[in-house]
Amino acid sequence: MKALRCAALAALFAVAALGMLYLAPAQARPKQNERISVFAPRLPRQAQLVLHGSCNAGLMRALILDYQRLHPGVEVRYSHLDTQELYDRALRAGNAGERADLLLSASTDLQTKLVNDGYARAHRSPQGQALPAAARWRDEIFAYGYEPVAMVYHSGRLDPAQAPRDRDGLLRLLRRADRPLLGRIAVQDPRDSAVAYFIATQDAKLLGPGAAPLLAEFGAQRAQPYKRMDALLDRLGDGELSLAYGVFGSYALQRIERGAPLRLVLPRDHLLLVARTALIPRDAPHADEARRFLDHLLSPRGQTILAREAYLIPASTDIAPPQAYRGVLGAVANPRRVPLGLGLLVYLDATRRRNFLRDWSAALGPGG
Repeated sequence: MKALRCAALAALFAVAALGMLYLAPAQARPKQNERISVFAPRLPRQAQLVLHGSCNAGLMRALILDYQRLHPGVEVRYSHLDTQELYDRALRAGNAGERADLLLSASTDLQTKLVNDGYARAHRSPQGQALPAAARWRDEIFAYGYEPVAMVYHSGRLDPAQAPRDRDGLLRLLRRADRPLLGRIAVQDPRDSAVAYFIATQDAKLLGPGAAPLLAEFGAQRAQPYKRMDALLDRLGDGELSLAYGVFGSYALQRIERGAPLRLVLPRDHLLLVARTALIPRDAPHADEARRFLDHLLSPRGQTILAREAYLIPASTDIAPPQAYRGVLGAVANPRRVPLGLGLLVYLDATRRRNFLRDWSAALGPGG
């Protein structure tokens, strides 16, 4: 009987422990738009690193696993968040369940604002100092790679011989009498996505007077706006769309590698290169581990992995770009790496933002 009571108590204790495991850290549960990947340590856990990033975990997987080869006792938790949520969490720093050790985001304007408003820690190291001056600011924010903002098309829906190579070619295609892209072209929606807003404002700044005619043609062709890049590429890969404008090269190449019938075009007239940036929050729970990972990210070893596995153009000019880009980068007339600094805060002004989005919505028309 005593043995039975002990067994029953043990069972109850196990159930209670499981309940504590799943119920106690309620604030740490994934939110609706959060996807958490846990990379278990190779040895008994000695340290933990919490990363909040805007790119999907697949693009960071190789780098994280390589870091764990060097530091096998570190558990890495990677939360995939959209860039607005990533920024908002940094402002809610008092909530322990939402604290990150390192923020990795493609909304370079929001990252810069966090630095400017005092939410980041300084980190000075040989790896950071080796970056070009335009790729670091105040020793608090660092570009670890650059995304080419590209056009992507479905090779079965659009003849590769007719696919545009630059924006003039895209305009000619949009203005053709047979309207081959009517209702079948997609753009990211800057009204619902912080990173789409950043891309759209930087693209408009780069194109100058040429931005308005292109946007007007998108409206005339009933371009479909998407909040999420993955959803846009799903529709494009399924053949429901023919062409997408303003897509990150890494996301498209990830699909192409898996067999999607897509082709990537780096516009030869002007190529916008958006920085993916890293910063250590001022309240990072494991700041020393964050510094160590950031140095790995910026090291020649880390930069080489990011170029090969994440399809990022390295921030270090000593490392070759991804193989998939090498044949076309040389044909691009004006590749422009967006420099870090206060200039990125211009379009975060409330009046400028409201006016930009008003004009964007008006150009796309009722369907947009």
